[in-house]
Amino acid sequence: MRTILTLLIALLTILTAGAYEYTYTFRETPVSAAIVSLCKDHTDINISFIYKELDSYKTSAIINTDNIYEALRQIIARNPISIIHKDGNYYIEAMQHGRYCYTGRTVDNDTEPIAGATVMLLAQSDSTVITYGITDGEGRFSIPCDREGVIAKVSCLGYIPAYRQSESFSFGRIIMEPLAVQLHTVTIDARNVIRQPDKFIFLPTQRQKNASQTGTDLLDQMAIPQIRVQPGGGVQTSSGRQVAIYIDYIPASDNDLKAMRVSDVRRVEFYEYPSDPRLQGNPFVVNYILTKYEYGGYVKGFNHTNLIHPSSQLLGSVRYQYKNMIYDVMGYGWGHSSSRYGAETIENFRLPQPDGTEESFERRSSTTSSKEVRQQYFAALKATYSSDRIQAATQLNGSINRKPHADRSGAITYSAVDIPAAEYSSTLSDISKFLSYTGYYFFALPHNSSLTFSPAYIYSHTDRSSSYVEEGQAPLFNSAVDNTDELKADIRLSHDFGCYGNLLAFLRTSYENHRTRYHGSANSYDRAKSSRVGAGITYNLTHGGFYGSTGFGWDWDNFQFDEINDHPSSPWFDISLQYSFRNTHSLAMDFHYSTKVPSPSHKSANIIQSTPLMSFTGNPGLMPDKGYDYSVSYNWIPNNNHSLSIFAWGWTVGDRYAFEYLPTPTGILRTIRQPSGAFTQWKAGADGTLKFLDRNLVFMGHIACLMNHNGVPYNVNHSKIEWYARARYYLNNWNFTLTYISPTASAEGYMSGIWERNKSDWYVTVGWANTDWNIRLDLIDFSRWNWRSTLQTMRSRYYDLWQQNYDGTSHALIQLSGTYTFSFGKKVKRDNEPQVSGTASSGILE
Repeated sequence: MRTILTLLIALLTILTAGAYEYTYTFRETPVSAAIVSLCKDHTDINISFIYKELDSYKTSAIINTDNIYEALRQIIARNPISIIHKDGNYYIEAMQHGRYCYTGRTVDNDTEPIAGATVMLLAQSDSTVITYGITDGEGRFSIPCDREGVIAKVSCLGYIPAYRQSESFSFGRIIMEPLAVQLHTVTIDARNVIRQPDKFIFLPTQRQKNASQTGTDLLDQMAIPQIRVQPGGGVQTSSGRQVAIYIDYIPASDNDLKAMRVSDVRRVEFYEYPSDPRLQGNPFVVNYILTKYEYGGYVKGFNHTNLIHPSSQLLGSVRYQYKNMIYDVMGYGWGHSSSRYGAETIENFRLPQPDGTEESFERRSSTTSSKEVRQQYFAALKATYSSDRIQAATQLNGSINRKPHADRSGAITYSAVDIPAAEYSSTLSDISKFLSYTGYYFFALPHNSSLTFSPAYIYSHTDRSSSYVEEGQAPLFNSAVDNTDELKADIRLSHDFGCYGNLLAFLRTSYENHRTRYHGSANSYDRAKSSRVGAGITYNLTHGGFYGSTGFGWDWDNFQFDEINDHPSSPWFDISLQYSFRNTHSLAMDFHYSTKVPSPSHKSANIIQSTPLMSFTGNPGLMPDKGYDYSVSYNWIPNNNHSLSIFAWGWTVGDRYAFEYLPTPTGILRTIRQPSGAFTQWKAGADGTLKFLDRNLVFMGHIACLMNHNGVPYNVNHSKIEWYARARYYLNNWNFTLTYISPTASAEGYMSGIWERNKSDWYVTVGWANTDWNIRLDLIDFSRWNWRSTLQTMRSRYYDLWQQNYDGTSHALIQLSGTYTFSFGKKVKRDNEPQVSGTASSGILE
């Protein structure tokens, strides 16, 4: 870790040594503020100007130069401002002093904003140009002028010039008609990556969109160096940290990405510690920007079928939009049935005896037959209103998760001579039902401020029953019924100070109420309530190629479990520093500290017996643990054909609560201990991409080293080097991919001492797509025809575990998936796909 940090700092020093003297990045910054920023950094330069006179003009310049005059010219570019250099002094003056101010907005026939249009204010008498301005990214303009009764002439490449007579100081909305222009054949190789101080913007090619069935597929096709798409569809950073997904700045789920019309994606944005309040404070975010509809919409069907380990998934989505309103309906179903689940398990027990000795013996169990059935269903309804200053989304969800069968039978042997061999059978039935409401409401306020309100409510009902029967032992029957209410609400107020940064203040609240009734080896009724109120502020600053973000806040918790009440409170803190230079290099560092509230399912004092020798319980006295994570990364994206990302990341949990296995007169009791020894994980590695043959041939690679320390009660260290390689080739409507993933390993979680080892995988993928259809065939692990998958090991003072699991995750598989999509109507307005709101966790002890 220390070596990597040293190398990265040295690299930054070398690269910045040749940086330009004047390096700035301004984004819709007042010209006056931009000049002030330059003056503060270079006090030897004499610049004279009137602050208020230039405050109405904005600049979005990216400056990399050693010449002060050139830097000033770039700041005032395209604004009606003059600059005079005389006797070593620079005099900057607006052509009009701004007695009045004319405003308006330019749009096309589809009401899409026209950015970069020139707006000239002409005298009515002879049409001479008085002053002018340029429209911003939303098509708006605000032009100071000293005259009344002017004519506005709006011109832009590709549109017929438009004229408007002023009746007031607002021209309102100016609609420009398109102008067909015959162009000569040109070849343009534009950059598909745009680096801004607070984000990366990636522009997908038509080839990448055609080859993608879902939004997750598109991320994989684009080979974004900072993120990885897991085989199961999850999105993580290169170092393995979770990435929040948004569609047009509204939270989205994996099923939203499946329902997405991929051809509507205009660009993909990747943020690290973003300043945008709509992204709700998530440290890592992928945001899709979609094509907009005015009226009409689309219909999409998605199917994914596994032909060897049988499962089938079907999703349908319909969207209709009229003017500012969008209506979405989504339905989903998934089914799976298999007799291939099972495990070979070796358990070692070391039980102290009354005479001071210790009895050690081994218990072996193996599955001889099994039956498992799983089903999932949901429906989602969503309504979204979107205008220039308001975005409001309301969604209702209903879902059912069923596991009617998870049945096993097998044989058991003991090394202890006084315990005979036996056969066992077990059953598990589980059904969960969820109803949820999710709201998202964004308001753009005057004076560069905004307000975001995000409420959510989830109700869940879970009914679980299990049995375990072993020859020669008393049968075990357990059941639990849980009802949970979960309520969350966040409110965020943001203000943009231009070149002086952005300040965000927020208040977030959460409340959970779990009611759980147990029958069987434990008979009780548990009530658990928890609430959290958190307040904090975040400040972000952009200066040239530098972007910094820091935040601080406090969380107040209230826990009530039956008769036990706790009221802890704790701070949180984070800081992120990013620096980009030469438009191809960027370096980022971050640190975050926070606490995590324990799940109510871990606070139960009930003792549940799962086998004759194993029971488990919770700990009503659990308190929030402390989490520290930190990372450093370097990205190099010189062009569309090459990219490199180097990263190092660490995560430490202090005051953690961890499973502990303790001896009892009847065997082992798994309880939860706090505090336990620290859990620390480090990961360092690199990702790279190479593209050849006009980017039809793409090579991608990843290599990383994972190191893990699991403290008391386990006191164990692990490490693993993992890598993957991928080659992809595009040929007209076809695409072909070959992927190899090395064996991987990871901790089951920071509470557990289990270390999991996964087998290697290789994939051959063939895809074909046209305008409406996308069909894909995956051949996976065809050299492996056994059902062995994850190997789990754990060692503690009184209990050890070795378990070889069996399922279809590492067996040879044939997967067939397809989508059919058609659209109707006219594209102009904002798309926000419906999402499946998160389900609430039950309070059932596990």
